[in-house]
Amino acid sequence: MSDNSKKMIFGSAMTLFVLSLLNKGLGFVKSMVIASAFGATLQTDAYYVAEGLMQNALIPISDALAVSFLPVYIGIREKRREDAKVFTSRTVTDIFLLSFVLSGLLYAAAPWLLRLILPSYTEEAVRLAVFYFRILIWGMCFYMSNQLLQSLLNAEKEYGYSSFTAMLNNLILTAAVFCLGKHFGLNVMAAAVLFSYAVQYLFLQAKSWRYGHPSVRYGLRDERIRKLCVQVFPVFLGNAIWELNSLVDRSLLSAMEEGAVTAVSYAVVLYQFASNLIGIPLTTIIYTELAESFSEGRMEEGGAKLEKGIHISLFFCIPISLFIVAASALIVQITYGRGAFSAEAVGMTAQGLRYYGLCLLAYCINVLLTRACYSLNDMALPMKVGVGTVSLNIVLSVTLSRFMGLRGVVLATLIANTLTSFLILLIFHRTKMTVHLRRFIKPAVRIVLASAAATAACAAWLYLGPVRNEILLFISAACVEFGLYAVLVLLSGDETGREMVAVIGSVIKKRA
Repeated sequence: MSDNSKKMIFGSAMTLFVLSLLNKGLGFVKSMVIASAFGATLQTDAYYVAEGLMQNALIPISDALAVSFLPVYIGIREKRREDAKVFTSRTVTDIFLLSFVLSGLLYAAAPWLLRLILPSYTEEAVRLAVFYFRILIWGMCFYMSNQLLQSLLNAEKEYGYSSFTAMLNNLILTAAVFCLGKHFGLNVMAAAVLFSYAVQYLFLQAKSWRYGHPSVRYGLRDERIRKLCVQVFPVFLGNAIWELNSLVDRSLLSAMEEGAVTAVSYAVVLYQFASNLIGIPLTTIIYTELAESFSEGRMEEGGAKLEKGIHISLFFCIPISLFIVAASALIVQITYGRGAFSAEAVGMTAQGLRYYGLCLLAYCINVLLTRACYSLNDMALPMKVGVGTVSLNIVLSVTLSRFMGLRGVVLATLIANTLTSFLILLIFHRTKMTVHLRRFIKPAVRIVLASAAATAACAAWLYLGPVRNEILLFISAACVEFGLYAVLVLLSGDETGREMVAVIGSVIKKRA
């Protein structure tokens, strides 16, 4: 892969990184407002169980459709763009009809499902969870279409719109809770989620209209859509297995102390701030690039892009993970430690965040290699690896939770994700294409040493506490961590570090 291609990928990733950072900042504000308004109670547990079940229903099928759609669309587009538009229009129509039917079925099945996964909850708590779920589930009609339209725009390399729709979601939820939360409680948040999905759909459809839009002609007889459905099934099955693991974790947590489900939910929000900050820009761009290279038979180029993605993951994930571990208590205190969110809830959330923070690198590598498999039209390998990993995760969650409580559930996730990253990397290397693992040894050593030194300095800074204000202490600790890391990694001659400096320099020159 040429230096220009590397810089283009890195430059696009940095642009999305900035947009994701802005979006996650808004997400922080949203989480702070929600935590302050509602705290961590049995009612919030019921809401987050309902929201989690909705995500368990939405994510497997919507993500499967989105990732399967992209390479099929690119393959059709490379032959004839008009055919790609017809294919997209029929797919969008079918997805909306499918999501409407599924929403109705889940609405009817809600009482049975929630009693099944919440055996230790009272009848009143289950009733609350059912009420929230039945509001949220109608968002499926828009959420599934949103994921497909984002995949379509990514295929056209219009990457920024997915970040913008996420900003809309954060703004709508924050405004709803801030203005109406005191009067209507959690009901207003459930309604705002549904409204937000509808607004996102209208925006994405307007931006992608020229590539495809709903029509009266459904596409069930279209051979290409049947092919898409065949590819979707193993991806859906693999995603569903991971969501089953989330259901088991949530069921285990619901039997622990009050607020445990909410605490872990907030820890996940903070973890996703970091993982999405890196993972979404990286995988969005790399997946599109891989699909294009592999569809045109340029295997060596695709392999080089994949390796570049792994190097970028190492560069960002390791220092961020160590910083999260060092500053977890301060992060949770700043974000949630006010209003109805008690000191006990802060402590529980910080415990979960420490372990989740160490999942970051494994998460990014898993997603990269999974997308590489999908780009090669191998939908089965990620599913097979996922079955084994989730089985291990469930066994570990049940076992470790008996001895470690909340920490055991999250530790099981860490172990399972780490093992998955090693396993899928090894299998991909042996069965798909050569991944030059030795090329990562020196960069990994440089990054680990620089990160360890920076984190040691950051931990000392936090321990000494020279700044009394918590927000200023966090900002100064982050400056110590990432400022020292940047200096050390640049002095070591890391390639990604040099590219980052080059991208920043080119932006400054353009604005000068």
